Amino acid sequence: MNSVPNSHTHSDDTPKRRKKDRQLILDMVKAKVSFPVMAQLTGMNKTDFTQLQRQLNVSENEIGQHEPPSETKQQLIWSTWNHNDSVDDNYRLLAGYSSASFKITAILAVIDRMESNTAGTP
Repeated sequence: MNSVPNSHTHSDDTPKRRKKDRQLILDMVKAKVSFPVMAQLTGMNKTDFTQLQRQLNVSENEIGQHEPPSETKQQLIWSTWNHNDSVDDNYRLLAGYSSASFKITAILAVIDRMESNTAGTP
């Protein structure tokens, strides 16, 4: 995964798709995704990100270091990630956030570690 998943490029630019993409961004900001991760996942600029944080009442102070998840939570994150392999990676991250309630950066770290551990497995 290399730290941040790649979202799929959609040729479907209908109002319904744009609304769904907008809701994904709002959900990610509510999940307290940091600006560098949001920029990489969505291409969002800092001004728009800060404005959304204010609108959603998400404080920059809430977005800091994270405690690593327990082994049990890591397994839950990995299981949720694999279970949702048919959807866009950004949605998979939110599914992991919803199931484990850890910051997206912690979830990304778990996924990176698990993928690295399984990379050498035949």
